[in-house]
Amino acid sequence: MTDAVPMTFTDNPLNPLEETLYEGLADHTKMGVFERLMLEADLYAVPEEGAPGGTHGDDGAKVLRPGEQLVLRGVVLNDGRNTVTLFTDPRRATQMFGEATRILAMKGRALLNILKDAVILLNPADGKGLLLNPDQIQAVLGHEEIPVAAARPTGTVELADVPEPQHPIALIGRLNEAFGALPVKAAWLARARWMEAQQMGWYVDVRTDEDPAVVRSIIERSVRGLAFGGEVLDIAVSKPGGEAGTGIKLV
Repeated sequence: MTDAVPMTFTDNPLNPLEETLYEGLADHTKMGVFERLMLEADLYAVPEEGAPGGTHGDDGAKVLRPGEQLVLRGVVLNDGRNTVTLFTDPRRATQMFGEATRILAMKGRALLNILKDAVILLNPADGKGLLLNPDQIQAVLGHEEIPVAAARPTGTVELADVPEPQHPIALIGRLNEAFGALPVKAAWLARARWMEAQQMGWYVDVRTDEDPAVVRSIIERSVRGLAFGGEVLDIAVSKPGGEAGTGIKLV
């Protein structure tokens, strides 16, 4: 059970999303930044055993079939209300429910749309958590989507180094976080221009033996919520070796 009053963090943020949450808790005028990023980032929930996503060994992407319901674990408040428990990092879910916990990841906007009539308790710890009632969930869902990176155009791309004062600190941080989960041999980040399309963007050159589709998926998930202003984020994955890449050396 929990009193469900706003939590006070005593540990460190586990990811960039939580850094914005800490800033919002310290200064309420910044909470809107966290809310917008939360909609674009992955949130984590724990399905009940036997519910979709709750069967051990049944991994991978899932689609709810007609008639299926997403049944998620939560806690009961002292006033008797049931909640759904969500987390901003999967490690918080295992801290609460155990290392063998099955964890479901879903884009925040999609998950909150499913749970818009529920009471959500975010990151409960020590009997406290950030409580979101249905009216508050609706208000969060009212935020406009953050512009995402544009699709890669066809044609020739020209790469350039990035002067240190122009380094995209947030993007570099997200990429390095993603590379921490991948056996990447080397990686570079360059400024890119697609000549025929007159389109600007960023070019990530990754050298690894991992499946390119898996690498791209992990990187794309890691940068969710960043505002690219309509620019391109292009991810190239190739085998280790060859000439050094262009731009900022990440790994």
